[in-house]
Amino acid sequence: MTMKEIQTEQELKQVLDLCYGILGENSPELYGYSAWKERLLNGLQPLVYAVEDGKIVSAVLGRAENSDSLIIGFVACDENYRRRGITKKLMFYFEDLARKLKFKYITLGSEEDAFYEHCGYKIIFQVHGQNIYQKQL
Repeated sequence: MTMKEIQTEQELKQVLDLCYGILGENSPELYGYSAWKERLLNGLQPLVYAVEDGKIVSAVLGRAENSDSLIIGFVACDENYRRRGITKKLMFYFEDLARKLKFKYITLGSEEDAFYEHCGYKIIFQVHGQNIYQKQL
């Protein structure tokens, strides 16, 4: 398994195809292709993915809320590659990049709890049936 940062629009499109296929396509102003393309071009937030046997199998995409705060917009893993530690390793890779970019914490929302807690995230509150997690870097 290889972890990579998205460098090109072609990589971005392939990663988003995985994410949209798993998570659906909603909130186009925040999580549509144009918004992610703009983030890729400004290069100030981590956009990472994992490849195994030439196939994109997992992705973690972040967006800066401000100079201290990074929000994870997408965490997705192909169902055939789950429960193998790939996405957990990718989360740590993402966090290392976030530290290098001088972010102080990462926040995300999810209805799942066990996975993010295993990655060191703590629930800070709940809203609309989602747990909001945060991790200090």
